[in-house]
Amino acid sequence: MNTSLPADGQLDYRKAALHRLLWRIHFWAGLIATPIVLFAALTGLLYVFTPQIEAWRHADVDRVAVAGAALPLDAQLAAAQADQPHGKLRFIVPAHRPGETTQVFFDMHHHSGATEHDHGLPQGRIVYVNPSTAQVVGSLHEMERFQTWAKKLHSSALQGDGWRWLTELGASWMLVMFATGLMLWWPRSQADGGPGWRALVPRIGRGRQTWRDLHTVLAIVMSGVLGVVLVTGLTWAKYSGENFRIVQQALDQGAPRFPTSLSSAMPQDGTPLSLQEIFEHARRVAPDISINLSPPGKAASVWRIENFDRTQPTKRFRLALDAYSGKVLFFSGWEQLPLLSKATTVGIPFHRAELGVWNQVLLGLAALTVLFSVISGWVMWLKRRPRGRLGAPMTALRHMREAPWWLWLTAIGLSIALPVFGASVVVFVAIESLRLLLSRRDTAAA
Repeated sequence: MNTSLPADGQLDYRKAALHRLLWRIHFWAGLIATPIVLFAALTGLLYVFTPQIEAWRHADVDRVAVAGAALPLDAQLAAAQADQPHGKLRFIVPAHRPGETTQVFFDMHHHSGATEHDHGLPQGRIVYVNPSTAQVVGSLHEMERFQTWAKKLHSSALQGDGWRWLTELGASWMLVMFATGLMLWWPRSQADGGPGWRALVPRIGRGRQTWRDLHTVLAIVMSGVLGVVLVTGLTWAKYSGENFRIVQQALDQGAPRFPTSLSSAMPQDGTPLSLQEIFEHARRVAPDISINLSPPGKAASVWRIENFDRTQPTKRFRLALDAYSGKVLFFSGWEQLPLLSKATTVGIPFHRAELGVWNQVLLGLAALTVLFSVISGWVMWLKRRPRGRLGAPMTALRHMREAPWWLWLTAIGLSIALPVFGASVVVFVAIESLRLLLSRRDTAAA
């Protein structure tokens, strides 16, 4: 650092050095993240319209004409099992409203025996039963449901858990893009009279400057929504999700789980309650939400019951019933959730646009904003890039050395919390350091 500069000059120099460093990080974050972000935004935009697409595509199995009262669930289950004699029952979703079908989910892996070619994607089968007649109206492979297919496309490009790290990489660097973009914009907001509305009005008709204003302002306007989407996405990503769950458990903020010690008290006659009786017991606890019932795996095991409908976070519950008496052995509802679990219980359905039309509209606008931000960023780069050169913002080795402590601390903290991001940061710093050292050597040789 040039210590001969006056105090004001040193401060201006440091600001300029930080600005160039942030600009370069923002540029490289864009190069790393934008291909992944484009894919995530496009597939996310498709997923947003899941309710409408499913209502159109799967109406033939989801809906039936109401033809009297529902028959006992045992008869409905028997029809489904006759349709899939080689399937292992996973759970049952009884029809919740008139005109809906009962859904019976079967695992098929144990029959096929081969899993190496399924990419870790769901391989079960869903049988749809008319509750009024106990007749099967159709069946689908799980991946034939649009919602399941679109979700797996968005999260792993249909490649299973092995590709979840790629989404984590894109989301991590997108957070960096937002943070550095905001810091690069902030001086303009101060120059325009402070962080007020005037700084959020794009300047039209100024070429690349207009693109930059639109690029920044739209991202800032939607930053709250996009921040929630990115953070909630990272909570169930492969490695960052594991770290989140470790912290959640350490802080005693995890959702109550079914105790592993639960067991049913088997009577002398050994006769369990019927499926219909178990359903009626469950309905007394959760009368107004669609549920799924998972059968006991063994004679002394319990029925495990949860909300199948994820669109009503405050009605989330977990329930365990004795298979012979119907006694409640475990219950956890909204009131039993710690604060952090409540936040994720609301945040994840929000991320999936499951909270209603307003949620779909908001996330649709957020996805379009991301698409525009990516496209406008590339437009600005093409307008600025010298012919035949990369045109990346240049920094010197001293700019990295004089980076403020909080920038390094933030990078270290994020690298620990987001391991995929941390690995990419190590590669980034190594490449940048090598480039700067070679540049310095060449300058000295000249």
